[in-house]
Amino acid sequence: MEKFVPSSARDGKIKYAAISAHKDDMEMFAFDGIVKAYDEGGFAGIVLTDGANCPRSADYADVGGEDMTALRSAEQKRAAEIGRYSELWLLDATSEEVKLLSDDVVSSVAEILRGFPRLDALYLHNPFDRHPTHVGAFVCAIKAVRMLKNEEKPRKIYACEVWRDLDWPSENDKVALDVGGKEFLAARLMDVFVSQNSVKRYDVAALARRRANATFSQSHEGDETDALIYALDATELAYGENLGADIDAFSEKILRNFRDSLHVKIWQN
Repeated sequence: MEKFVPSSARDGKIKYAAISAHKDDMEMFAFDGIVKAYDEGGFAGIVLTDGANCPRSADYADVGGEDMTALRSAEQKRAAEIGRYSELWLLDATSEEVKLLSDDVVSSVAEILRGFPRLDALYLHNPFDRHPTHVGAFVCAIKAVRMLKNEEKPRKIYACEVWRDLDWPSENDKVALDVGGKEFLAARLMDVFVSQNSVKRYDVAALARRRANATFSQSHEGDETDALIYALDATELAYGENLGADIDAFSEKILRNFRDSLHVKIWQN
């Protein structure tokens, strides 16, 4: 586990944090927290996996796992410098360890979070994500939060979109994080992940999704912002005794509310 403090870091108390599966995920889903802490400081990032087995374009086909880990870590640190993160933590676990909910990963995350008592917001992946490592990262993070004392737990936990957008949940369940007017910073952050953008154009797609969310958020009103990130309020999952049952119940509630929100039933006329 490595702690990196960017030279651009401010001295402000950490109020926002993100726990991501991969190096480049948090710049996609936790941009809201990055923006809120940008001027005064107060954002911390935690990345769980090493990225050694990531997809490679032809330019990186001969790069081995250890070198790819180092390369992706350098990219993530550059993003931390640009985004003025207060701290960046690189756990460099394997994807399998995350998907298996490794006790070492969970306890390491809990140890880091204890240094940020009562965060204003913690940004995570979400349980509906299509990437199994992202779902594993979400569950590891919730397990870690449950290890904290109640007075240490985040005030809000946002489960955010990456490998499946979250425009579909009901309006009451969906949280719209307005990140409008920050496209230049968003582009700079995503541009540094050259090894990933060379095989998948995340730098283009992430910003395009935010623009699409903003435009399609309301059908009968003009655009009020130029960028939205959608999330689910998962704060309730910080509490409880049976994690699996609680996540199942949370997910079923979101699905039930989505079904009930399908009110445009023209075919029933």
